[in-house]
Amino acid sequence: MVLRRIFGKKKDEDEDEKEEPTAVEEMATEESMQEPEEVEAPVEAESDVAEEPVIEEPVEVEEEPEAAVSGTIPYHDSFQDRLMYLFKETNISSTIEAPDSFCLEFMAMGERFTIEKPAMGEIEMKSGTGKNTDVHIRIANDTISELLSTSTFDEFKDIFMKYYRHPEAGQFVKIEMYEDVSNLNRRGYARVPLLKLLIGAAR
Repeated sequence: MVLRRIFGKKKDEDEDEKEEPTAVEEMATEESMQEPEEVEAPVEAESDVAEEPVIEEPVEVEEEPEAAVSGTIPYHDSFQDRLMYLFKETNISSTIEAPDSFCLEFMAMGERFTIEKPAMGEIEMKSGTGKNTDVHIRIANDTISELLSTSTFDEFKDIFMKYYRHPEAGQFVKIEMYEDVSNLNRRGYARVPLLKLLIGAAR
């Protein structure tokens, strides 16, 4: 009897000890029961101004228009004086190069005269017919009067081309080419605004 009580009591005590959780187990149980804290992902700072994609537009290359020649032309008594002024004006004829040569024959106000430049030489005006003439230009008297009244080279060019393209009774510019335009351009006509005008090639 005594043995049974002892063993029975020990068994009961052992069961009681097993049923009572330790302090460490209680803490672990409480931690496991708590829901895990949600960790918020870092929020990236948004810029106030949204960046727009840079779109590069294709660059269009445009042909340069024929440059306007500025400057006032002084008064001249004769068409010959005006032509010589235009040939020596740097803004109009500064691109005439030393090796180039040309010979222009004019009929204006009842007079025939020639303006020429030999290779490596200076521009000269002579009366009468020139040698190796490139172009013969005949201008009506009324047209000469209008050309003398112009105050800029652009005005001079407009009137010259107007009566060359659309001649009228008593108002005309007649140009007779003695040499092909392409050959004249190779010799330098295309580089000089005044020469381009006098052969009717100005725009």
